[in-house]
Amino acid sequence: MNEPEIFLRYAEDQFLHGHLLSSWIVDYVDLEVSLAVGSIAQEELAHAATLLGLAGQDRTDRDRFVYERPLSEWWPSRLVVADDRDWPSTVLRGLLVASAGMLLSRGLTEHSDEQVRQATSTMLAEQELHRTHWTSWVRLLGGDARTRDDFGKRGADLLPLAGDLFGAAPGMPAGPVRRRLHESWLAELGPLLAAADLDVALLGAAPRPRVAGSEQAQLGRTLGTVRSLRVGPDDGVRAVYR
Repeated sequence: MNEPEIFLRYAEDQFLHGHLLSSWIVDYVDLEVSLAVGSIAQEELAHAATLLGLAGQDRTDRDRFVYERPLSEWWPSRLVVADDRDWPSTVLRGLLVASAGMLLSRGLTEHSDEQVRQATSTMLAEQELHRTHWTSWVRLLGGDARTRDDFGKRGADLLPLAGDLFGAAPGMPAGPVRRRLHESWLAELGPLLAAADLDVALLGAAPRPRVAGSEQAQLGRTLGTVRSLRVGPDDGVRAVYR
């Protein structure tokens, strides 16, 4: 498995997912839940920065990675590009991202590099808490007759988009490690999804390849919002950031 590439792709997913979650800070289910989701969003953004550091990027590199890279150089999962911000989709996306992140981080906690081990151990602990949070909501929405049908419909649309979370960008080796991670992910999620009447087979039997951000229309809209305050080197915001 090409680790720098994995770190970069995982960083993209974490960054975009954190951005999606941030909207719940002001548009909330209830205040306590929304504050918890805001905390998860903050940690996802921190994970993205950590992963970019592990990939060898300094602050200037990270700045370009998020704010200046063309869409053709982005290869995020379709799951975190899809801009479905309703609560059932948010819950299911959170579970899928956290569960995948736990598997990736768990494998890296035994890495030969101490910096990688320490960083991913911290991420693993936080992702376990994220998964616990989302699991409770999946059980609630999937187990209540008032929300079960709607949750199932959202899942039927969203689950197929998640099949590339362990996928590689074209030109990068897929490799057996990615397939094993995907299979472990299916085995872990299967019982929970089945209890909510969701079909784990929608995630696919093997990881799907990722596609370039330039082929995902919603990514341009999302990054346009993210980049709206970073329009040039002398706009006043960049200087504060640095």
